[in-house]
Amino acid sequence: MNTCYVLAGGKSKRFGEDKLLYEIKGKKVIERVYETAKSVFKEVYIVAKDREKFSFLNAPVVLDEFEESASIIGLYTALKHAKEENVFVLSGDLPLMKKETVLYVLENFKEPVSVAKTEKLHTLVGVYSKKLLEKIEERIKKGDYRIWALLKDVGYNEVEIPEELRYTLLNMNTKEDLKRILAIENHY
Repeated sequence: MNTCYVLAGGKSKRFGEDKLLYEIKGKKVIERVYETAKSVFKEVYIVAKDREKFSFLNAPVVLDEFEESASIIGLYTALKHAKEENVFVLSGDLPLMKKETVLYVLENFKEPVSVAKTEKLHTLVGVYSKKLLEKIEERIKKGDYRIWALLKDVGYNEVEIPEELRYTLLNMNTKEDLKRILAIENHY
């Protein structure tokens, strides 16, 4: 598996500003995630609604296939664009993501889907099969944007992340999350 898609089409409503462009220690959140992905994968694409917004990355941007703003839209877009049968999908709002976490999920991949798990399921850190495209499209057309419901329907593998890597899955949805991320960042 040589390809990763970083999903970057969200609105950052709860954060109050564009969280992907927020800087932590001189790097934008999306930049940190992209660099982590590049350390593992030969090809890394950004899936977004706006190509210009991420031009500073000099990364290929794949535009979302649908207008709606939902993670499942980014997942659908990634799988539709993919040339490989299986691709890694990574949320763009994980500033603490590490190569080791990505590799751990990859090493434990089982068809058709494997996603990271801590005390909760991390549906946007995992490997997805292109075989799911039709089922995802059906859900989108029905207005059902729940990735966890898709996973229940198709079956999936939970990759239990080791304790020492769990902090890498903390996503940045709110300013409270940011405070926790900064405290962890300063600890390491």
